[in-house]
Amino acid sequence: MSGWNQAPLSRDQILLFRETLGDRIPADHSVRLMAEILDELNWSSWERGYVLVAGQPPIHPKIVAGAVLYGLTHGIRSSRRLEWACGHAVDFMWLVEGRTIDHSTFCGFRTRFKKELKELFRQIGRVAMGMGLLSLNQTALDGTRVKANSSRSATASAATLAQRLAALDEQLERMMAEADEADEREKDLFGDSVSVTTLPQELRDVKRRGARLRQALQAAEEADAQHPNRKHASKVPVADPESAIMPNKEGGYAPNYNPMAAVDGKVGMIVDTDVLNTMTEGEMVIPTVERIEAAFGRKPEQFLADSTFATGGNLTALAARQIESVMPVGQTLLPEDHPVRRGDPSVPVAEEDWSRLPRRAQTGQLDRAAFVYDAAGDRYWCPAGRALTLLQTKTKERGTSESSVYRVYRCSSCAECGLAKDCLAKDSARRTVSHDQHDAVRTATAARMNTPRGRGVYARRAHLAETPNAVIKQVMGLRQFLHRGLEKVRTEWLWACTAFNLRKLIKEKEMLRAALRFEPA
Repeated sequence: MSGWNQAPLSRDQILLFRETLGDRIPADHSVRLMAEILDELNWSSWERGYVLVAGQPPIHPKIVAGAVLYGLTHGIRSSRRLEWACGHAVDFMWLVEGRTIDHSTFCGFRTRFKKELKELFRQIGRVAMGMGLLSLNQTALDGTRVKANSSRSATASAATLAQRLAALDEQLERMMAEADEADEREKDLFGDSVSVTTLPQELRDVKRRGARLRQALQAAEEADAQHPNRKHASKVPVADPESAIMPNKEGGYAPNYNPMAAVDGKVGMIVDTDVLNTMTEGEMVIPTVERIEAAFGRKPEQFLADSTFATGGNLTALAARQIESVMPVGQTLLPEDHPVRRGDPSVPVAEEDWSRLPRRAQTGQLDRAAFVYDAAGDRYWCPAGRALTLLQTKTKERGTSESSVYRVYRCSSCAECGLAKDCLAKDSARRTVSHDQHDAVRTATAARMNTPRGRGVYARRAHLAETPNAVIKQVMGLRQFLHRGLEKVRTEWLWACTAFNLRKLIKEKEMLRAALRFEPA
């Protein structure tokens, strides 16, 4: 060897011909594909958000949005890290065309264009549909838990919050009095020419804390009003009162939000998303379907979800829209040759077959599947051949958007029945059975799910629905929200979902171009 490798240029050497940023970016680099996709999109609604006045012209929103989205695909969420990347990382420098973008610009930009971001999300979906990457043949819906920007321990009840707020109000009064005294002293020294137009920083901080405590107090009082019989007072997160105390998958409870994502079955792109601050996930099915239809001009053919979403109202509503429900409903189905499915239900099941009767796993009590409904006579028949006639009709509210009308049937006499000990609950003299208006669609869904085709389709649900949530949390790093408040959190999650779809679109374009390069002549 003849010494060490020598540098081709001195660090201080003046270059006659400088290389371009593009020279440092390979032709097949993902940032080039990102730029191509962004150039195809319509940014006119974003442009209208700027009022061009005298001074330095603003950076085009496509450039700033592109940097945010490209950063998210690489797990960069911090505005300061984005600022650094745009000044030091060659791919970011190429994307923003060498511009310097301050972190404060990124901070304001992320929450400024919520409406426009929704349309951008849909535009990307329509581009994917035009490329044949999105079909809506199957749509899977699932939720996840993401930590709120609030401490697990910083929760308080309404009584505690009221005490803190009273103490803070006293502090504010003292500080205001001290500020007034200072103003009067300055007027004595300098005359009326001195005017104070802004509050001192300390006062502004106290006012912000007071506003946050009042918001938390209102949330705690509303929670107490919703659960008047609860033994313990409701506690709410003080830093982000719009979040909710929810169970974590890791165990325990903490302030969380509940993001939802509906995923298309072809390549796994997200077609709709929202964030809840409750655990009422089941109420999202029909709004999700309606938003998908509004965005893409067609509704899903199959809707995949776990048992949380398999409410009677959802199953009925999907059936009315001619959408096939692929959800486990927990309905017990009996084979054709089962003793319960006898020709004449008024004939008792033979005693030697009693052990085969369906039972509830928790109590061992006879399950409702052991009873046969006679639609013609509007009654049930028990395994002992006794009739259960209509007792009453009642309405039960389920959540905020669904009510069920129950028809309750009761046996005329359970005395001296050999199955009484297996049939009756403790301290009950007669057995009752009920069903609601959704019972038929539950049975039909259960029958469909019990087929090889139904089981095969449902087997795709976990991978399809849970992958985007896993990628956003693990790869993009969104395991905790940066912003506070439901609307800002929704926007933050939408940025992540839009970046996820761009990541998918870039990957598909890379695969397509690779296939074309190696296509035989």
